[in-house]
Amino acid sequence: MTSEQAGTVLSSWLVGMLFGAFLIGFMGDRVGRKTAMVSSLFLMGLFSAASALVKQWEELALYRFFAGIGSAGYMVAASTLLSEYAPREVRGRMVAILESAWALGWLASLLLARMIAPSIGWRPVFSAGLLTLILVPVVWLAIPESIRYLLNKGKEKEARKIAKKIGLRDLPYEEITEKPKLSELFRGEYLRRTVMLWTHWFCIVLAYWGIFLWLPHILYARGIAYVRSLEYAITITLAQIPGYLSAAYLIEKIGRKKTLTAYMALAGLGSFFFWSATSDLESLLFAVAISFFNLGAWGVTYAYTPELYPTRLRATGSGWANSIGRVGGILGPYIVGYLLSTTGSPLVPFLLFAAVHFVSAVTVAALGVETMGRSLEEISR
Repeated sequence: MTSEQAGTVLSSWLVGMLFGAFLIGFMGDRVGRKTAMVSSLFLMGLFSAASALVKQWEELALYRFFAGIGSAGYMVAASTLLSEYAPREVRGRMVAILESAWALGWLASLLLARMIAPSIGWRPVFSAGLLTLILVPVVWLAIPESIRYLLNKGKEKEARKIAKKIGLRDLPYEEITEKPKLSELFRGEYLRRTVMLWTHWFCIVLAYWGIFLWLPHILYARGIAYVRSLEYAITITLAQIPGYLSAAYLIEKIGRKKTLTAYMALAGLGSFFFWSATSDLESLLFAVAISFFNLGAWGVTYAYTPELYPTRLRATGSGWANSIGRVGGILGPYIVGYLLSTTGSPLVPFLLFAAVHFVSAVTVAALGVETMGRSLEEISR
């Protein structure tokens, strides 16, 4: 493929995530969280595996688009379902730990590609997507539907059956059968929350994809040898795991709002100091700081987002916020490429990354509400 064709294939995945987040989120509020999760896994697994069979790059771009729909959709549906089952005392921590699996999967995919592709080619790497399909019957058989969702749809009998099966004595709240309306996201208290979430999601996703898609190239352009830059990239990626876990701890100690504000602000400082770094060691240390705090903020983001909407809107609201973020994810790599070509400096983009991290931190601090220790019903009132 040419560079333009490869760029289109990469972008198709991100565009798929944009559509997947709000489409699967809407599905989650209409037909159930569990159905949305299974559908997402099926799309991701089927079209990842099908990518191994393509004959034209256009086919690959199309299949990556559908796999991207499944990937983003699963993130929205899974975090929504878990937030509706987790006890209020550890709800944020459980969802943040769930999202930390992203870092493990990212590392596994890097290692898988490096072990398989050099010897037997890129197609078997995509074939590994078949493993995702194994999860489809497992999730369908083992994971219960959200009791809150069932009550909201007037299915009290089914909700009580699940509650009895899992040993839950009291239902979360009285039956409510209101139909979700997208316009509710922009009314009253939810308008403030939507503005905060959309701004934050746009900023964090723009920074993430802008940094991590370009990081090996930026390190190399800064004068670090290519092989060493790849080693640095792996080290920087590894910092994501303690970043997630530290945020998962703090989210139930000092709260979602404070943790998210602090982690975005510190990621912004890391970006600024990376811009001003004068040595390879400084570049590595500040890049590790960005990775640690940016990915820690991701864990808080997925825990915080579904908490801010009522049951009838939870998956839809989470999906739309996620989709707005994907717009930033699509723009970020292009903006970085433009800045690199016009300024000739590999460090200038980090002034942009510092700025968007700070914009997010200020927005969350000004408009965010604290949800720690509160039930989902208390938060949505």
